[in-house]
Amino acid sequence: MKRQNGFTLVEVLVALTILVTAIVVLSQSIGGAASAYTWMEERTLASTIASDKLVELQVFQQWPSTGTDDETLERDGKRWEIRTRVSDGPWPGTRRVDIEVGPEEGGHTSHTLTSLLGRPAEEG
Repeated sequence: MKRQNGFTLVEVLVALTILVTAIVVLSQSIGGAASAYTWMEERTLASTIASDKLVELQVFQQWPSTGTDDETLERDGKRWEIRTRVSDGPWPGTRRVDIEVGPEEGGHTSHTLTSLLGRPAEEG
């Protein structure tokens, strides 16, 4: 009887099982990396929008009234909800500002920024 060179069916099945497992693990890793990138991009843009809103409050040097203001902004082809809460600060002549930013369709907050504003100096 002649001995044939090659792989047995069991060896081929084991090799295929290992290959399929490696492909599944690799595809999950790539999917996880894509999700992490999307999450990080969303957080970065939300942080920039919140910072821009705070700078807007600082630059105009108007004493903001206490209360909550909701607005919607479009940036980079995406709509964002911005909630700005102004309350009395911990010291006289200060206001606490809490800015929450999140995507309009997501219904969640991606970034929160909290700061204090001082009463603008009187012109004179």
